[in-house]
Amino acid sequence: TIAAITGGSHTLTLTTENNVTGSNVTESGSITELGNLTPADVGGTSTFSDSVAAAATTAANTVANIIFTGSTNTFSSASTLANDGTLTFGNATGDSFTFNGGLTTSSVAGTVTLNTSISSSNDAMVFGAITLGNNVTLDTNASSTTGDLTLGVVTGGSNTLTLSTGNNVNNSDITASGNISGVTTLTLASVGGTATLSGDVDVTTLAVDNTVANVAFTGNGSSVASSFTPNNDGTFIFGASGGTQTYNGGLNTASVDGTVTLNGTIASSDDALTFGAVTLGSATAIDTNSTTTNRADITIGAVTGGSQNLTFTTEDNITG
Repeated sequence: TIAAITGGSHTLTLTTENNVTGSNVTESGSITELGNLTPADVGGTSTFSDSVAAAATTAANTVANIIFTGSTNTFSSASTLANDGTLTFGNATGDSFTFNGGLTTSSVAGTVTLNTSISSSNDAMVFGAITLGNNVTLDTNASSTTGDLTLGVVTGGSNTLTLSTGNNVNNSDITASGNISGVTTLTLASVGGTATLSGDVDVTTLAVDNTVANVAFTGNGSSVASSFTPNNDGTFIFGASGGTQTYNGGLNTASVDGTVTLNGTIASSDDALTFGAVTLGSATAIDTNSTTTNRADITIGAVTGGSQNLTFTTEDNITG
């Protein structure tokens, strides 16, 4: 157990013993002016409950659980955490974590819980699976191509998630390869490159405004419960060949500035589907599954077919 630490730019390694359950490290005071902070061989939980200012923090798989809950946490070099237990950042939405050299948590064996926003200063952040304990923003503040954001499966816990790199910064990309569930509002904001969401994304609301360049929303089975009107200033790819996406509040792509590419089945549940110009990337079916008169119409602009099939369906015997 340790109170406040003034590091004098020196490194600090904290050890109890690997695989000894309950052998904990508890740091209750603030940490300032520290070099590298390294929990090593900790069989219990390493808890840092006050603010941390260090060059970096690293942990290998000889460390069980790690908890950072200080209000202001800043790391100036690349930090990589690969502990074999759980990892928690923050315990309130007002806590701040800035990883100015970047952050990698993709090798953490247990649950990675985010309770607050995490940022970098034009440095890559790489997450594996994450669980949201509060509303969360992940922002690399990209000013060049080094500020990419990567994440895996997201378990939302009925919280919001905002993903950002940098507006008008070419090739500052977001890659979300895992399934996303339990997120109320998923917002893409200030993305200068391409935001690729390739897993099964099921959210209440999806928001994409004109600070976003390109979007590839390709996960089979993806669904958006509320009306979705993307307004990005680049391209937008919907769906995958043979897959299905459902927009239960309707979809309107007419405000997308670049090419809109459709793949697979684009469906709604008795809601209007409105498209501007579209390009077919594979055989495409558009189906509103209409059950109500004069409601679930399909509207579409110019179609560039690319020798693909296109099928339109509202519903038989539904007038208007």
